[in-house]
Amino acid sequence: MRRVSFIALLLTLAGCAGGMSKDECLYADWRAIGFEDGSRGAPAGAVSSRRAACANKAGVTADMRAYLAGREEGLDQFCRPAKGFDLGAHGGRYDGVCADRGEALFLDAFASGRGLYERQADVNAAANALAAAEADIDGLDHKISNAEAALISPATPHEDRPAILIDIKQMTGERTKIKRALPALRRDLEFAQRELDDYRGGLAAYDPRGAVSARPASY
Repeated sequence: MRRVSFIALLLTLAGCAGGMSKDECLYADWRAIGFEDGSRGAPAGAVSSRRAACANKAGVTADMRAYLAGREEGLDQFCRPAKGFDLGAHGGRYDGVCADRGEALFLDAFASGRGLYERQADVNAAANALAAAEADIDGLDHKISNAEAALISPATPHEDRPAILIDIKQMTGERTKIKRALPALRRDLEFAQRELDDYRGGLAAYDPRGAVSARPASY
């Protein structure tokens, strides 16, 4: 069983890369491959590239009956609210594979997870913007310090000093502009974090479909 699972994993990874090797085709467990595809919510066409690769490289015809049976079993595992929530919370894409498996419940949970993902993305974007501004200020401080040192250095030619003064003025102005923007960037981060915290609190108080309680704390 461990060997079958290992082969299925290799085939799944190979399929994602757009093909399978000759040896993988010769030892393929198509039911296991189908299960792997179904359990990750892959669309029905996911097997197409592997079928073509095996036909061309090894003269092997995919056992579609076994593949589809395995895929059905995998979809039974995938099309659950908890999986929908996880998929949404990690920014995954839903390919409409649960139409006959309680899709409405799955989509409700997926939307809840997606809301969490989007609010976390807002926090990350705001944090990155603030960090970038602070890094820019640090970089300008370093450049201004070096320019000021060059300005007073006896080794600096007199004719170069006016240009250095202009550079210092420009960098100081840029630094001032960025520093003035810091309070707004901090407020943006605080707002995004509150939105995320409030959303997490709502999920903790209201389990979307009886399958995702307490999950938000892990994201």
